[in-house]
Amino acid sequence: MVELGNTLTEDARWLVGFVREVGGAVLASNSGTGAPESAYVLVTATDASKIVFGTNAQSRKFTNITADPRVSMVLMQDGAHEVQLEGEARVLEGSDAAPAAEALAAQHPGSTDTQDPENLRLLEFTVRWASRTDTSQQPPLAAELELR
Repeated sequence: MVELGNTLTEDARWLVGFVREVGGAVLASNSGTGAPESAYVLVTATDASKIVFGTNAQSRKFTNITADPRVSMVLMQDGAHEVQLEGEARVLEGSDAAPAAEALAAQHPGSTDTQDPENLRLLEFTVRWASRTDTSQQPPLAAELELR
């Protein structure tokens, strides 16, 4: 898990900045039928360096994640910078959801203002594996990130 503090690696600091800068990702989850399901989600990193996103409790991705929390995420910038993440997502409830909602709303104004507030769910993505690719440099960079 990526967490702020004195033990945050250089790669983890870079990842937090990249997530905040890009602000969106494609999230893939397991549909339970053997077929993947992908969706674009707005993301941010909280001050505690948690990657968070929101969804509707009636959505396919929410149903998928509550049945199988294993997910992957891809973030892209400028067609040259790519980050791939694998890990687990968990639904935030109660006081855990407030900081995520504040961070998401700060980065994406209106993202938590929904026509269906009772079904808004905030989720936290715990990264287990990460890699980055940068084709804007020669030779291109392709490396796994050291997050712990």
